[in-house]
Amino acid sequence: MSHGLSRPRPTPGPTPPVRCPVHAQAVPLYKSVHRPDHALLWEELRARFGTVAPVEIRPGVPGWLLLGYHENLNVLRNPASFATDPARWRESREERQADRVHGAALAVDGERHRRMRAPIVEGLRALSGRRLTGAIKQTATSLIDRFATRGQADLIADYAVPLPAMVLNFLFGLDTRYGDLLARLCAARNGGDPDTAARAAADIHRYVTALVERRRAEPGDDFVSRLLAHPAGLTDDEVAAELTMLLRAGVQPTAHLVGNALRLLLTRSEVATAYRGAALPSVDFLDYVMWADPPLQTLAARYPTRDVRIGGADIKEGEALVLGFAPAHADPATRRGDRDAFDALVGNRAHLMWGAGPHGCPAQALACEIAITAIDTLIDRLDPVLDGTPDDLRWRASLSVHGLVSLPVTFRPEPAPAVPEQPAPRARRRLLPVRAGRPRAQGARYSAPGAAIEDTASRAASARHARVGTPTSRATGARYHVPAAEEARPDPLEGLLTRWG
Repeated sequence: MSHGLSRPRPTPGPTPPVRCPVHAQAVPLYKSVHRPDHALLWEELRARFGTVAPVEIRPGVPGWLLLGYHENLNVLRNPASFATDPARWRESREERQADRVHGAALAVDGERHRRMRAPIVEGLRALSGRRLTGAIKQTATSLIDRFATRGQADLIADYAVPLPAMVLNFLFGLDTRYGDLLARLCAARNGGDPDTAARAAADIHRYVTALVERRRAEPGDDFVSRLLAHPAGLTDDEVAAELTMLLRAGVQPTAHLVGNALRLLLTRSEVATAYRGAALPSVDFLDYVMWADPPLQTLAARYPTRDVRIGGADIKEGEALVLGFAPAHADPATRRGDRDAFDALVGNRAHLMWGAGPHGCPAQALACEIAITAIDTLIDRLDPVLDGTPDDLRWRASLSVHGLVSLPVTFRPEPAPAVPEQPAPRARRRLLPVRAGRPRAQGARYSAPGAAIEDTASRAASARHARVGTPTSRATGARYHVPAAEEARPDPLEGLLTRWG
């Protein structure tokens, strides 16, 4: 028996969760955001883990990064086994809400997904055609007009980033003032300053909410009105969620699809020669960009509905799967020879940038139309040259969106538009003097005094007769304290224009 001092027993606490042995080796993916060589990162993970790598999406938040092409494709095509609804995620609700747009078609499954998706697909289809193509062309031209006389520009900030937001604003049925507003909001939301990004995200929500309210009261021939009028019967909150999803998932990737395509044309002579010589059709060129320089690298978007085995990894129900578009496009299983071989990738539409299965991108045609029109309009008009060397270009610090910070170019400046001449002032007509002795005109036509007297007398007599035996009406107006009409409520969209103007 021991007579020494007894040690206090530890207080029983919650049993820590049993961690998968493989996840003990999880790579903190978030620490690689600032790496300039993400392509090398994918290859390092592939060499270490194969086609599926255990990762930490954020500190303490585990997930699985799909590196193989066929593994990604299988997950995309099987919504019954791999759900998009974040309610399936095993992590806490607060963590789930950080990166997902709830209530939109992108984040629901089954019948609810079909109900939410149909209005988007049908609305975009109804508004496609010459009118939309003309609007994209006009918007691209107006952006170029802003810098064409300078002889230099940043094709990311001045052109690629604002264009998709301004086109969506056109589809929403708002004038160009709101297009500039939406472009500024989206650029600020995706910028590097957290406070400004949070303020912009809140104001995008206000923009969307006010837009839905306006279109509910004043419907027109626009995308939002079509969503509201669709037989699916979407609520205002559901329509707002759809628009938020479209702005979040569509603006930035489309902008960097344009930017990455322009970078390839400015830095790869063989690509530029084929494109300018019409040997490379625009659609085939976009397919090449999707393979060689995809604007979207990864996306945390799927959750297994049961325990599964993928690429040799045992994955529990509800664990997060990170779709790896860029790693999949670099998978040796999809390549023969050089991974960036131009001839092997041009026109190859098997890339995963538009997704696959029932959750495939509903705005694919719109994004392609914006990108092709933007590229052709700029190249045909300015013939820009890269200002610097390709090694000077810097990529955004993101493992999700793959795009340049800036793309500086120079070109021959266009002459400033001529200021239209003001018309010469008209000479004042000379008034002829009135000859003496001319009789003064009289009569109603000339407002003669006699006519005025007769008119006044007539009105007075009429008033006397009107007062006799006629009941007087109750006096109204501010003088008699009649309640004033209710003031119109301030327009939130106008308020946003003032705030971000």
